[in-house]
Amino acid sequence: MHRLFLLLFLLVAANSQAANHCVILQFHHFSEKTPAVTSITPKQFDAQLEYLQQNGFTVMALSDVALSLKHQLELPEKCVSLTVDDAYISVYEEAYPRLKKLGWPLTVFVNTAAVDKGLQIAMSWDQMREMSKNGVSFENHGHQHIHMIRRNDQETERQWLTRVARDIQTAQRRISREIGIEPTLFAFPYGEYSPPLLSLIDGMGMTGFGQQSGPVWPDANMGALPRFPMADNYANMKGFKTKVQTLPLPVTRAEPLDPLVRLGEWRPTLKLTLAPRTYSRNNLRCYVGGSDKVDITWSETEKDSVSITPQFDLKPGRNRTNCTMPSSQKGRFHWYSHNWFIRNKDGSWYAEY
Repeated sequence: MHRLFLLLFLLVAANSQAANHCVILQFHHFSEKTPAVTSITPKQFDAQLEYLQQNGFTVMALSDVALSLKHQLELPEKCVSLTVDDAYISVYEEAYPRLKKLGWPLTVFVNTAAVDKGLQIAMSWDQMREMSKNGVSFENHGHQHIHMIRRNDQETERQWLTRVARDIQTAQRRISREIGIEPTLFAFPYGEYSPPLLSLIDGMGMTGFGQQSGPVWPDANMGALPRFPMADNYANMKGFKTKVQTLPLPVTRAEPLDPLVRLGEWRPTLKLTLAPRTYSRNNLRCYVGGSDKVDITWSETEKDSVSITPQFDLKPGRNRTNCTMPSSQKGRFHWYSHNWFIRNKDGSWYAEY
């Protein structure tokens, strides 16, 4: 409780303006030599850090953001939190020195099997212990970085959840033993989750994070909070400036909760209910897979409800519906994102990528 009051005091004292939302950025590699789809170059990262520094952003530790959301504490108006999935060596070589110099926190979600195996692409426990003394937090990303939504052949739901829980608990033990702090946050590998997995994470007392876009706010799903992926074309400065200034789209209900699409359904519909008097129907824009070829239909019977359906079949794999709306603040947008996970026609899982 003392920490809660201290955090509230610091936030109010340090910021003349306060809000209830924050933008979380998700990185993987910081390198020009790794796959572009999961990488940002050191030069790009420098430009992003410079922008945050010169434009009055407050970079918060992810654990403090989660704590503020849970207890509805105020957040800085320009709030950003930096996260990394997978403990790649470039985090230690490139990101860590820059953030240490600035005195800014970083959260790394660790898949512990790669570290235990001593893979060259991964950091070592010694390096992570050093980093933990200098503003870097290490949280749970599972042990073997498995596709958690996938059930094995002939596996019951109970067996599946037991297997997944064992993987998460293994990572929990390894991080606790090596770093000395028990994780309270969990990032789903590949951003893949489902209602049973959300319940599993909640039962373990952890806050979960996905890979769908958008800012976090108190009404967001605490089992799979959104983060903006930073890699390849998604890391360009124009898009970066827009994303770090986004506001929540005032969604009070989203259906379906389960992003795993039923077999044979290739044009899934996302139904959103928005808070009354907080939006303009004419200004809502939605995209599926980056395409604006979607049907946006406002309900005639359910007030403040809108359905978004692609006009084309989605391909097997991970897909996403993004909805945005201009805010009253010039240059800022409200943003909401929903994942779709689509299996192959025969029910088999899509290829890893």
